[in-house]
Amino acid sequence: MSSSTTPPNSLPTIPPHLLKSTQENWIIGMIIGSICYGILFTLGIACLRSLRLLPRQDRFWSQRRILMIHVALLLVLNTVLLVKNARANLVAVFDTRPERLTYFYLDRANILVVIVLAMTDGLLVWRCYMVQRVLLQGKPARWNHLCWVIPMILWIAFTGSGIAAVVVFDPTRLLALDPEPLTLVFLLLSSFCNFFLNLFSTTNIVIRLLIHRRTMIASFGPRSTLSNFHLQIIGIILESAVINLPMAIASATCSLIVGGFGFLAWQIGVPAQSFSSVLVIYQVAKGRAVGSERIKRQPESHHLDTLVYSQEA
Repeated sequence: MSSSTTPPNSLPTIPPHLLKSTQENWIIGMIIGSICYGILFTLGIACLRSLRLLPRQDRFWSQRRILMIHVALLLVLNTVLLVKNARANLVAVFDTRPERLTYFYLDRANILVVIVLAMTDGLLVWRCYMVQRVLLQGKPARWNHLCWVIPMILWIAFTGSGIAAVVVFDPTRLLALDPEPLTLVFLLLSSFCNFFLNLFSTTNIVIRLLIHRRTMIASFGPRSTLSNFHLQIIGIILESAVINLPMAIASATCSLIVGGFGFLAWQIGVPAQSFSSVLVIYQVAKGRAVGSERIKRQPESHHLDTLVYSQEA
């Protein structure tokens, strides 16, 4: 290894006994993260195409444009993070002497990670609201609004504490050894809010759709009911973004890990949570989610979808 690149002296260097495993984790994270990004990018382009090809309707055009901006921004931010992480990894492993290696990824650019997670969590809040609005038409009891108000409060708390953690973070004080108290408080709060937002939202959506599924089966029979994708088990899983939950657990755990494993998890977790978010929007674009744009025209499906909107693929 050459020494043409010297990392900032203010950053603590990696202990010699952790060098090999840390470098391996950086490279593994970069490879798997790149694969996740490739899958995310492919799905994102397909999602944008599906949203663009939908017929323009005044009632839903604003919503569709917001979803397209959401997907496009996720792709841009993930691209920036991928390039940044890949460059930093390669410089650290191949162009930095071992005794000069630092925790280079602990910098202000992590604000992009907070923004990405805020966008993916924000989509879950929106889905909680849409599921309630469509399934509980009319004037539902006030306590039902907690199903989207609680995730909204958690989302605001996560976004605020996440930004604060990045702003006040001191890279010269390792979280695992000598954490700055205020940074640790904000980091724990943001991790807590991210985890419980995903847990609450996913559980809420799954339970509501399962209850509605049971009601529809009792009223119309399994054959008619299960012809709707959003009432099939796989549809419920995709609608609830359940794969966000293990990612949230990993993020909450690894945010407190300063070593190479923490960076490995971050490189994988960010595009994985973005993929889950784009997948939900793709279901909306294809008319497979609660609250999609048009009601099916078939007479049988029209009665079945009185409470649940869907769109022909």
